[in-house]
Amino acid sequence: MASLPKLSTYGLLAGILVLAFFLRVHNIGEHGLAGDEKYSLFVSQFVSYEGNNQRNSVRKPDSPYFTPQEFWSEKTIHDFFDSIARVDTGNGSLYTYTLHYWSKLFGLGDANLRIPSLLFNLLTIFLIFVFVKTHFKSEKLALLAAFLSAISPFYINYSQIARNYAMLFFFSLLATHLFLLIIEKEKSKQKTTIYYLLYGLIALACELCHISAFPLFLIHGLYVLLYVRQLKVWIGLGLAMLIPVAGVIAWLKSEGGQWLFDYVQNSVKVYNSLAQTSPDEYLSVATLPHIFKQLRHVVSSAFISTEGLYLHLSGLKNTLLAIVCPIIGFLCFKWLPSDKLKVITAIALVVISFLLYSTAKLPFLVLSLNIVLIGILLNYMVKNFKRPDSSLIVFLVLLVVLPFVFLILFSLQDGNTFRIIPRYVGYSYAFGIILITLLIREIWQMQSNVRYLLFLLLGVQFYLIGGIIQNIWHDNPPRYFMSFAEPRQKNPYTLAAKKIQSLYAKGDTVIYCSYKDPMPGGQYAPQYSVVDAQLTNFYLPKDSQIIQRVNPSERDKIILKKPNGKELLIVDLQGTKYRY
Repeated sequence: MASLPKLSTYGLLAGILVLAFFLRVHNIGEHGLAGDEKYSLFVSQFVSYEGNNQRNSVRKPDSPYFTPQEFWSEKTIHDFFDSIARVDTGNGSLYTYTLHYWSKLFGLGDANLRIPSLLFNLLTIFLIFVFVKTHFKSEKLALLAAFLSAISPFYINYSQIARNYAMLFFFSLLATHLFLLIIEKEKSKQKTTIYYLLYGLIALACELCHISAFPLFLIHGLYVLLYVRQLKVWIGLGLAMLIPVAGVIAWLKSEGGQWLFDYVQNSVKVYNSLAQTSPDEYLSVATLPHIFKQLRHVVSSAFISTEGLYLHLSGLKNTLLAIVCPIIGFLCFKWLPSDKLKVITAIALVVISFLLYSTAKLPFLVLSLNIVLIGILLNYMVKNFKRPDSSLIVFLVLLVVLPFVFLILFSLQDGNTFRIIPRYVGYSYAFGIILITLLIREIWQMQSNVRYLLFLLLGVQFYLIGGIIQNIWHDNPPRYFMSFAEPRQKNPYTLAAKKIQSLYAKGDTVIYCSYKDPMPGGQYAPQYSVVDAQLTNFYLPKDSQIIQRVNPSERDKIILKKPNGKELLIVDLQGTKYRY
């Protein structure tokens, strides 16, 4: 494959990154912080969820009243440890500590808190380009991989979430890039000491983003066992891995991480109880049928060629048709003597299946395309089995497939299916993008006009992807992270803070509601919640003397009470409707 002029290559890459930026920044601050995003906010400000480290404000032992100035009293590293240990399982410390300093520079607006995820995902797209260009020796292939990453709904969604995942995805790809560079440089007898050091540090960064990334390094180790026969590499990587091991042990012994395993064990018990008493599509007892049923949406989200399909596919007849037709097509492709007959047969199979599908005709055609892609992959691996770079393809397949195996094992160990969710295999998504890119190249190089039909079906998937991106912008995406019955509105707590500032006068009192989380809280759980007060105070001026208190008997309404007893409604959170 001929290479492009350097100016054209980097001009196209710049255009791809600009496209990626606008796809990710659109509506990035239009929907209120949800779920774990709120935990990121709390931990990044060193504030304990429910106020354990706020005995001088929302949890005063001798007075119900507090001010924003008291809420924003100076915090130390011990407050960081307390906040992350209590709400984030001691996980994601690198991300939340980074977000602490980011927010000092740019503020706590929803968009501002999400921008680091956007930036790390842009870095991931650039790194995918570098990875493919370096290890697969093709600038065109690298540009295609970068473009697919730019339009990926999975990446767009996680670029708009104030959580540690986009950072983890970047460091996971960087660690794998360094891993391959070490092996290549050792083969050519180049100096590698700095690469081993960087690899160890980036591995530690991965674990401090999310400890569930450890299977990535087990896959690295498996590759070494299968293909590396240099003792120096074994020793060097072994020494490098002492860095993340020592770092994780140090974190687990710290105030912030020491309760991680206890927290996980407790959450497993809670989810097991919920799986037995109130199962749903995303949480059930870990039987093999339940596991593979839930894997549908994870697998669908893990490849750009399948994104969104699980939302539409239903019916045994349709599914069998989508699988059998491409298998017949493969056999005909092998046996038919002329390309004309191959093309006619392929078109006929597509038309017949399209007419027979009873629902979701376009998504089922895309499902058939993915069966074809699996066949092309198997053929590609067999065809290139003896090539020098065949180990790289095997490595790529391991990086794509084994994370799902680990999900299944985690689920069986836990006893429930909670951990079978897209973000827990997100570190492998880049490798799925690269694999699809290689398969698209294989289609392009086919010596048959059937390739044009396959590209037409790829175009159908790109059309469907456009709809998914629109849904992400309007807060109705597939369940990559969270899902809502209705699209979220703007952050109700920022709106409440603005309204309080505009209406408050000396002598007034802001009275917060107290919504008790129905989830089990343990014997040390507080008797009433102060979270609504905390979330509003994040957006009030840090030197403000506004008088506030919490009313434990009020569930939903934040009010402003005047000295004469008159009450003005600030916001009605309506149960869980606006508590995203």
